[in-house]
Amino acid sequence: MRLKSCFISVLLLFCSISLMGESRSVERFNNRLLSAMHTSETVVSDMSSLLLRGQANRLPEYTFADADKDILYMVFYKGDLIYWSDNWLVVNEINYGTYDEWHYYHFGNAHCVVRCVNVGKGYVILSVIAIKYDFRIENRYLVNNFADFLDASDNLDICFDEQNSIGKIHDPDGKYLFSLCKLSKDDMQNKSDIANAIDRQLLRTFSYTPLFNTDTGTSEQERRYMSQNRIRVYGLLFGLMFLIYILWMAYIIYRAKGFKNLRIGYKFQSLFSLIVLIGFFIVLLVSIDFIRKNYELRQKTGLQQKTQYIQKALQDTYFWSRDLNRYNTASLNIYLKDLSYTYKTDIHVYDLSGRLVGSSQPIIFDLGLLSLRMSPKPYFSENTNITQYEHIGSLEYLSAYTDFVNGDYTPIGYIAVPFFVSSDIINAEIDNLLGILLPIYLSIMLLSIILTSFISKQISSPIITMGEKLRKLQIDQHNEKISYKPHDEIGLLVTQYNQMVDELERSAIMLARSERENAWKTMAQQVAHEIKNPLTPMKLTIQQLQRMKSINPELFEKTFTRSTELLIEQIDNLTLIANEFSYFAKMPEMRVEEVDMAEKLYTSISLYKSEVGDQVRIVYKGLQSGVWAMSDSKQIIQVFSNLLKNAIQALHNKHDGLIEVSLEELPETVMIKIHDNGPGIPEDIREKVFNPNFTTKSTGMGMGLAITKKIVEESGGTIRFETSSQGTTFFVEFIGCPAPDNKEA
Repeated sequence: MRLKSCFISVLLLFCSISLMGESRSVERFNNRLLSAMHTSETVVSDMSSLLLRGQANRLPEYTFADADKDILYMVFYKGDLIYWSDNWLVVNEINYGTYDEWHYYHFGNAHCVVRCVNVGKGYVILSVIAIKYDFRIENRYLVNNFADFLDASDNLDICFDEQNSIGKIHDPDGKYLFSLCKLSKDDMQNKSDIANAIDRQLLRTFSYTPLFNTDTGTSEQERRYMSQNRIRVYGLLFGLMFLIYILWMAYIIYRAKGFKNLRIGYKFQSLFSLIVLIGFFIVLLVSIDFIRKNYELRQKTGLQQKTQYIQKALQDTYFWSRDLNRYNTASLNIYLKDLSYTYKTDIHVYDLSGRLVGSSQPIIFDLGLLSLRMSPKPYFSENTNITQYEHIGSLEYLSAYTDFVNGDYTPIGYIAVPFFVSSDIINAEIDNLLGILLPIYLSIMLLSIILTSFISKQISSPIITMGEKLRKLQIDQHNEKISYKPHDEIGLLVTQYNQMVDELERSAIMLARSERENAWKTMAQQVAHEIKNPLTPMKLTIQQLQRMKSINPELFEKTFTRSTELLIEQIDNLTLIANEFSYFAKMPEMRVEEVDMAEKLYTSISLYKSEVGDQVRIVYKGLQSGVWAMSDSKQIIQVFSNLLKNAIQALHNKHDGLIEVSLEELPETVMIKIHDNGPGIPEDIREKVFNPNFTTKSTGMGMGLAITKKIVEESGGTIRFETSSQGTTFFVEFIGCPAPDNKEA
């Protein structure tokens, strides 16, 4: 019982989903039909404006460009048809019906909705929207499907049976037009039987043969089948080879971490193969397009020539006729049939009103495939010698038009010569082309990959060898040369490398001779700079004492003790430098300990303030003592002295020179900033500021900032700078520490 209930529930659910899907399909169908109606009403409104302004002659120019192929417009003036916009929708007998209201109508070859609008001044505009084509011929070219802009299943039909209806269709005002219903199996079988019966009654035609008989000879089908199979095999091989090549290149690029990191050989190989592949596709596409256009051009040219021959034959027959009437056209169909066998094409003849008066294949019109009216473009155009594409539903074919003239070359009608441009023939020629090109290009691709691989190895091998040699290149050893005989660009590069090896050996000998001398010179410069730095604050201290004694003797006694301590400290530093150099010929070793940075910095600033006087204003922001960090208490004075001296020299000849010094305690470090408002450091020398022996001044050894950086970094700190046209700021950061116990007391 439960199983039965579940089955019923699933069945109901499936039915409800199906009904919902059908409901949405009907709603979408109705919305698109309403959109087509709106488009038609807009076009009719514009046409009405032209007619009311007396510009009926502009109708062909306007509506031919804007009309949809599934919408037909016909204009009547006092009951006479003066314009139509299509020639395949069979609307031969017109019933105006109700004015300005959409209603359903079944014409010769389509189910339609129509609307008549009375414009005034005797004009009536008929709009016809094709819904579903009612062809009685069923094959791959003509099927009973819905119009292009409508989306509906092929097993749906137009009906007025509400019981079998899956949805009702309405106009914009909500008026019922028709219903959509499903075709039963019996209805579909009856339609198929009727179509087959009609197919059996049809005569074999020339240009319309694909409409009725699309079968080709067995041998030709076998040849095309074999050709297509061969093309599939070639295409599969080409695709497989291309996929393997792409995966291989992707792996190489991934392993090299990017295309730019690939070796030259791989780059050359991948780019050359890619160019060959792109060239193959371009040639293939151009060739296919050329074959298609060349075939169509040949058909158009041949069709135009046939049209001229037919025009001459009909002119001879109707040499003395002044028009085409029912008397002189009674046997026209028989004569056109003979001409069609002679020139291997169909022929239609229209009178000066554009109505059909004769055809070599009248059955085309009897079956309702074509309207009795000729195409409007050649009829309303000043040039009637036109070759254009026309259509029956979704089927396209060529038609050539020309005047039907008598012996005086007076037009008495129009001649239409249709020809079906068979896609089978075009595809057969394209298949033949692919059958020839694909194996050739497969061979070219394989050969190009092999050749590019060989050439790339020849190119990259000496470069790789040179890279290995350069990697192993050492100045103090004998280096091997590269043997490369060809005199190309790589040979030139190898020659330059071998010359460089010779020059390197000679340079190594000369370098060995001067290495010791240069080492002693560098050491002498460093020692001289280290000796010079203590002398500067000593000189400043003595000069300050001299001025203080002459200006304020009382203050002299107060500062004498502190000044003598500084002098003794600098003298001890000089003694230490001399002792260290005499023993090891090197700079004093760092003795990192707790240093009162604020006291050392404030003392250095005080000395330089007295030296510069009013020339440069030095501003200090921070504590004067009690800020401790890790460094060498003797060498830290050199750091501050060098930075202050550089800042003062940067403000040379500047009247508003300003040096701002700040000291800031951070959570774990002590930050010292020294900023000057000088011109800044030029961009081309910024990277050389901390290099030994580098200076932009006419005096000095260029060791100041190099020694400063060494002292700071060996203390565990960092030093950097920022510079611009508004000045330069040096940032010196030391590791902070608490005050030692003996200092806290």
